[in-house]
Amino acid sequence: MARVRRNRRRRRYAAPIGGAFILLALVGFISVVVTAVTLTDRLLDNQAEKEQIEDTIRPVLMWDPLPFENPADINPVQLLNFSMWATLMDENTTHSFNENMEIIVPASDLDVAAATLFGPGIELHHRTFGDYEQSFYFDAARGIYHVPATVQLFLYSPRVISIERNGEFYDVRVGYIPPMGTYTANLQGLRAEPRPDKYMIYVMRRVGDTFQIVAVREDPATIGETHLPW
Repeated sequence: MARVRRNRRRRRYAAPIGGAFILLALVGFISVVVTAVTLTDRLLDNQAEKEQIEDTIRPVLMWDPLPFENPADINPVQLLNFSMWATLMDENTTHSFNENMEIIVPASDLDVAAATLFGPGIELHHRTFGDYEQSFYFDAARGIYHVPATVQLFLYSPRVISIERNGEFYDVRVGYIPPMGTYTANLQGLRAEPRPDKYMIYVMRRVGDTFQIVAVREDPATIGETHLPW
């Protein structure tokens, strides 16, 4: 009889104890799922942020600019060039053509592009610029540029490697992918992504939903490296 009572007692406590373990397991499972979802969201957000920064710096990086600590110190012609290409590469901007099938770009579009890239303190000095292969003629009387409609370019493209928050700024390590970047392949013939020629640090500032370039610096991790020709 005593044994029966003990068995009943065990069964009476087994249910709540078992329920407690099930509850703890369920809580643990939910925590793992929530953590996984959070990490996935962060990774997706980070990837979106990388792509946004790549789009922002592309008109500048593709010309391999010299390092600078203040955009106001950039060569005035380079500033015009960066701003022109930011305008031409803006998918939300449409331009008309003249009778020579040249693109007509208002100088004011370049002013807007410069402010978007570097902040409102940048002032452009509009003028004709370019070289014998590609020239942007400035019509001062009408305040417009005449841009060749077909241009062949072999320039760098950006790949954001990492983003590190530094107070109000973001230190962005960027790889410079060369035109027709070199691909590597394994024995199965599967190609890997092209390797950057070099790396630089782009210091960015977030302004609302956009980023602005504050400075371009040498990458401390690669300073002094020797790049062999093979």
